[in-house]
Amino acid sequence: MFIRPSEGKITSRFGETRKNNAIKVHKGVDIGSDGSPAIKAAASGVVTRAKVIGGYGNTITIAHTLNGKKYETLYAHLKSISVKVGQSVKQGEQIGIKGTTGNSTGIHLHFEIHKPSYEAGQPNAVNPLYYISEISVSEVQKLLNTVGYKLVIDGIEGPLTIAAIKDFQKNNSLIVDGIVGPKTLAALKKK
Repeated sequence: MFIRPSEGKITSRFGETRKNNAIKVHKGVDIGSDGSPAIKAAASGVVTRAKVIGGYGNTITIAHTLNGKKYETLYAHLKSISVKVGQSVKQGEQIGIKGTTGNSTGIHLHFEIHKPSYEAGQPNAVNPLYYISEISVSEVQKLLNTVGYKLVIDGIEGPLTIAAIKDFQKNNSLIVDGIVGPKTLAALKKK
């Protein structure tokens, strides 16, 4: 469906609360500064915004229609924007460079997916990790299946995959956070 829009470690997940003079729900994922600074379109679509949007700083939004459903992706805190409103972009095409504009504490990409579209206050935000297919997640799903789980190998870190990870962590005396870090991965590979 969608691809990861940039390289780097996920430093903040969807739904995490943050303190910034108030407690808020994080409506996207933050991808750190490690790896290439290039930001790519997560899917083909048409650029709907390419400007400064409040605390997001330099921001791009792209409208997509996938399998008959409408989505809008948002890419924030950019150092530079290399697309214009109305421009058609292909999945994987470079659209900007990671930065730290707006309310940002360091270089990263803040990425959101909205279904069907972005609106102020983000009422349509969905967890991007439920829509991005990644090889590393497919590998974890395969490992979980070898120890008895029955997951669909689709590369999407959806609710069933997270539940299986947490169950595996609980059953193996690991920290139960649903994140496959080095200790969880090592335990999975031992089985």
